[in-house]
Amino acid sequence: MKHFSEADLLETYYMQPSEASPIIEHVNGCNACQDRYRRLAQKLRDMAACPAEKPATFWTRQRLMIMRTVDNARVRSQRTIRTTRVAAAALLAFLLGGVVVYKSVEPALKAPATVVVAQQTASPAAPNDDLQIPRDPWQSDELKDFGSVVQWESWVDSSPSKGSSL
Repeated sequence: MKHFSEADLLETYYMQPSEASPIIEHVNGCNACQDRYRRLAQKLRDMAACPAEKPATFWTRQRLMIMRTVDNARVRSQRTIRTTRVAAAALLAFLLGGVVVYKSVEPALKAPATVVVAQQTASPAAPNDDLQIPRDPWQSDELKDFGSVVQWESWVDSSPSKGSSL
């Protein structure tokens, strides 16, 4: 005669009644399997009735872990907000600087470009002829449009120096 183990008897709780009927018939006729079935049923009832009370230290530890997580999240969000604000300020400064430079150079860009083609005849240069360079380089036509951007005159010494290599 075959006796069923606790695992086999436990399966009867999860089987359809038609599938479990041969095992139940055996348990009804076998005293050893009845005792084993009763012990299994008692274990299941004890597990279902098990109190789930936790000690106070468990709940204190849980509360501390939750508060630490909340504090870390708050610090991370403040750091993210601060970084975002700095990035936005840098972007705004970059854009405003670009607009200022564009507006100061814009008149030079809008000026109509006139191209004058003049036919020159080559004449022998006199040995005493100097090149036709303006004496003050900041008064040249190319640099007049940039006078509002940079104060060129502040860089130039007004008195000519004899030892200058420029």
